[in-house]
Amino acid sequence: MRSFNARMDRRAVTLLGLGGVMLALSGCGFRPVYGTGGADNGVDAMEDLQATKINLIEDREGQVLHNLLLDRFNPKGQPTKSQHILDVTLDYTTVDRGTLIDATVTRAELTVKAEAVLTAFDEAKVFKSRAVSTYSVSTSDYAAEVAKKNALDRTLVVIADDLRIQIATFFEKQRLLKG
Repeated sequence: MRSFNARMDRRAVTLLGLGGVMLALSGCGFRPVYGTGGADNGVDAMEDLQATKINLIEDREGQVLHNLLLDRFNPKGQPTKSQHILDVTLDYTTVDRGTLIDATVTRAELTVKAEAVLTAFDEAKVFKSRAVSTYSVSTSDYAAEVAKKNALDRTLVVIADDLRIQIATFFEKQRLLKG
């Protein structure tokens, strides 16, 4: 019975602590980046993301990243009236990391770098993102290729998420600077 009461006391203290943190955040001017701006705030960062045209990116990896960015910026597809343009270039390298005594590679590291140029508010702003993933290299060519493709897809998801955060933050800062 005593352990049950102790757990309940800890939960109550935790809830009180969370309530205090929320109260402190509300008083410091904290606003969510993706929240609605309301009538007095004008356009929010999400609307700016939705008004961004994402140009096509070369190669299969570029197509995957393009679609991931579209999903994150505007799930309804390309905007009909775009106010901003995003151009992205990709570069990726693979390095062998694990080898056996007979020089057989067992592990590889994939590094993907993206450079995004956003043309918005009559200026061009550059955003950079980098993600690293490792994968097992099998003696089977097919299995090795599937593992590499999976690692590449994982890193592209990380890059898409990172670019969205960076660009949404840029839009929010621009809004705050204007008024």
